[in-house]
Amino acid sequence: MKHTINTGEKLEKRQQLTAKLLSFMPPLHKLPPKVFRILFLIMDRLIGLEKTQLHQVVDYQISTTSGYGNPDHKLNARVYYPKPASGSDSTSNKSMVYFHGGGCVIGSIKTHDHFCRFLAKYSETTIISVEYRLAPEHKFPIPVCDAIDAWNWINLNHKQLNLNPNKIGVGGDSAGGYLACIVGLTSLHNDLKVKSLYTPSFQFLIYPMLNLQSDSESYNAFTKGLILTKDVMDYFTQHYVNTLDETSYPLVSPLQAQDISNSPKTYLLTLGYDPLRDDGVSYVSRLKQVGIEVDHEHYDDCMHAFISVTKISKRAREASLSIAAALSRI
Repeated sequence: MKHTINTGEKLEKRQQLTAKLLSFMPPLHKLPPKVFRILFLIMDRLIGLEKTQLHQVVDYQISTTSGYGNPDHKLNARVYYPKPASGSDSTSNKSMVYFHGGGCVIGSIKTHDHFCRFLAKYSETTIISVEYRLAPEHKFPIPVCDAIDAWNWINLNHKQLNLNPNKIGVGGDSAGGYLACIVGLTSLHNDLKVKSLYTPSFQFLIYPMLNLQSDSESYNAFTKGLILTKDVMDYFTQHYVNTLDETSYPLVSPLQAQDISNSPKTYLLTLGYDPLRDDGVSYVSRLKQVGIEVDHEHYDDCMHAFISVTKISKRAREASLSIAAALSRI
C-alpha cells in the first residue's frame, strides 16, 4: 500500500468543514486539560454518533492494584451487551475490552459511550469500556497500569460478566489503541508494578498512538486544519510523560520496542489525514515481519477522530460501520 502526504483534495468535504470550523475556536493545544475534556464531550454529543439502544448496559467498578495514587481508587467500567448472554461456551460470545482515545489526557466512558454502543450493536460483540486515570493528574505509567489492572480483573471475572474466556480481545482508538497494544506486549511489563495475567485473543487498534518520539512525514505534515494536529499531539505528550526522555521507552512508544512477536492477531486502521498514520503503517510492517496475522485497513479520505463527527459527515458514519464490520470478522 502506497501512502503519500495529502494536500486537502482527498479529505472528505464534511470532515474538512468540521475541522475548519474548529479553527475559529481557541487552539485546542492552548486549552487547560479540564476545559479540553468538557469540549470533547460536547463535541461528541453535538455531532457524534447517536445513542444506540442495546439489550443491556451494566456499570462496574474495578479496584486498582499497582499502588499508584490513591490505593482505594476504583476504575469505572461499562459493559455493553448487544444481545442476551448465551453462555460462556457459546461460539458467538466474543468480547473486547475497550480503552478510549484522547492522548491519555482527555476522554472518558462518557465521550465514547455512543461509539461503544454502536460497535457492540453492529459487530455483535460485547464491549467492556474502561475509564483509566488521565494525565497530567496521573502521568505515565498510571494509565498503562490501570489498563492492565482492568484487563486482569475482567478476565478473572469473566463468569460474572458472562464472557467467553477464550474470546476476549483488547482494543481502543488513538491513545486507547496504544494502551490496548501495551496490554498484549507482556514482555514489556517487567518494569511495571502490575503485569497482564492473560493473553488477548486479538487486538483491535483504531488509528493508534504508537510513537511519542515520532519524526515521521505524516507527524510533521499535519499542522493545521484537522482535529488532531502535530501541536495537539505535542500537547498530549507533554502532559502524559514525566520527562521527554520517557518518549523513547517502549512502554510509552511501542513502536520503539525491540520485540513485538508476542502480539496477538491484529486489526489496525490508519487514515489519510492523521499525524499518527505513518507510525501505524510502520507497526503493521513490523507485525507482519514477525509473523503476526494482521488485517490493515486504510481510509484515505478520513481524518483522526472522525467517529466524533458522524452527524455531519455521512462518510464518517460509513467508516464507523466499516470498523464494526472489521470487529465482527476478527
